[in-house]
Formats: sequence, structure tokens, C-alpha cells
Amino acid sequence: MRLTPMSYKDYIWPRNPETVTVARAKNIGKYPIPRAGNVLQDLGMGSRTVRGSGAFSGSGCAEEFQKLSAVFAEEGVGQLLLPGMAPFSAVFSSLTRKGDPRPDRIGYEFEFWEDGSAPESESVVSDPKTYLCKAGDTLFSIAASFGISVDALQACNPDIQWPNAPGEGTAVIVP
Repeated sequence: MRLTPMSYKDYIWPRNPETVTVARAKNIGKYPIPRAGNVLQDLGMGSRTVRGSGAFSGSGCAEEFQKLSAVFAEEGVGQLLLPGMAPFSAVFSSLTRKGDPRPDRIGYEFEFWEDGSAPESESVVSDPKTYLCKAGDTLFSIAASFGISVDALQACNPDIQWPNAPGEGTAVIVP
């Protein structure tokens, strides 16, 4: 089984991180009642927090870490795609370089916070085999995000003439 590469905004990890943890907790209100103890109230689900770690290796590891650092420095919300999960809106909240300095390996840790302003269902079209293009998407970036070839994507979408500019709002069928 081939895993989908992890991606955020326009950055696609060349190799998925070694660990990825997705945590979610409920918001619980605790209210004291005089001479009766406490009352708990379920206030709904909290946002997801994604933490992970990995390493870039090889002669280009410093450049790859610099690319990831540049994405971290960008402001705003972006689409986060994790292997085996539907994409969702998130903020890149933390990036740490870790480990011993070596010329051929750079370790890192990261954290993302889900943007709770939009419901999860807005990040993908209701049919999980259909992807709704955002500004700047190309068939090449979509194919990489889903771990498939561009040729397979073009075969399912013969109406898209220009793979480098399918257009914002275009529905792309993913095989």
C-alpha cells in the first residue's frame, strides 16, 4: 500500500515524517454547585492538534529544511493533507530543528492546529473521489497530494486542457 505524501499549502514532504500524532479533545465545562459538588457540561469537540517528527537526509537536507521553514514563516491558514485522512484547514504553529548538527541529516518536529472556523466538510467535496481546486493548484500538485501519477489524473479528467492551470473551483476526479 502506498501512502499519500503529507502536504501543507504548496509544500509536499519528500518523505513522510517518521511520527505523526493527531489529537482531539472535548471541551468540558466544570461548574461548582454550592453544597452539591460540580456539574459537567459537554461543550463540543475541540480542534485537532497534529504533532510529528522526522528528518531530512542527503546532500539537499539543509535546502529542504529551509523550504519547510519558509512555509512555516508564511501567515494564514492552509490545507493540511495527512496520509489516510481527508484534508482540513490548519495553521502551522510550531517548527523545531532538532538533533546533532550533521551535514547530511536534519531532524525536525512540527505542530499544526486545526482552524475551527470552517467545518471539516468544506475542505473536500462530499464525494471523496472528487477534489475541488483551490487557487494555485495544478494537476501535478494534486497528483502528488493523492500519491497518483499525473497521467492517471489526466485520463480521468479529459476536459481539463491545461494541467498547470485547471482553474479555481474546478472539480477534479481522483481515481
